[in-house]
Amino acid sequence: MFEFHLNVKTMTYMAMFAALQLVLEFLTQFTPSMPQGGNVAFSLIAIFLCSYLMGPVYGVIVGLVCCGLHFALGFATFYGPLSVIFDYVLPLGVCGLAGMFKDIKKFPIGIVICMVIKTISHLISGWYAFHTPLAGNLAYNLPYNIATCVTCVILYMIIKPSLSKAIHLH
Repeated sequence: MFEFHLNVKTMTYMAMFAALQLVLEFLTQFTPSMPQGGNVAFSLIAIFLCSYLMGPVYGVIVGLVCCGLHFALGFATFYGPLSVIFDYVLPLGVCGLAGMFKDIKKFPIGIVICMVIKTISHLISGWYAFHTPLAGNLAYNLPYNIATCVTCVILYMIIKPSLSKAIHLH
């Protein structure tokens, strides 16, 4: 069902998407963020584009590589193992699955679905890792995740048509 061929070309594209995600993640430091982390993560567009253009297996790998690099480069904060899993590993891995879903009339429904799952993961983290009641958890997580979703959908619709013409994988 999912094809995966690791060769120089695919590794190069994956490295480019990971590098793009990290550069964009660096730029998010200039945007408003929540006190314990969380911001409009327009950097996720790189993982979404990788998943749509290369496939979900490549997208998940790029998302998980970026997760590791976030910790190595100081973009991520360690609040305990539950936070690592539900705030970083699962959300970035899930973003790589967006390519599993076909666009509906050129609308990237996969981004919306993955962002809903990502938000649920953050809510689980808030509940178990930070012991935050549901109302406070929703008030904390919904604004930046909704803004991230809207931003990534808009960026996708602008960038993907041109990028899909430039990237030839087969």
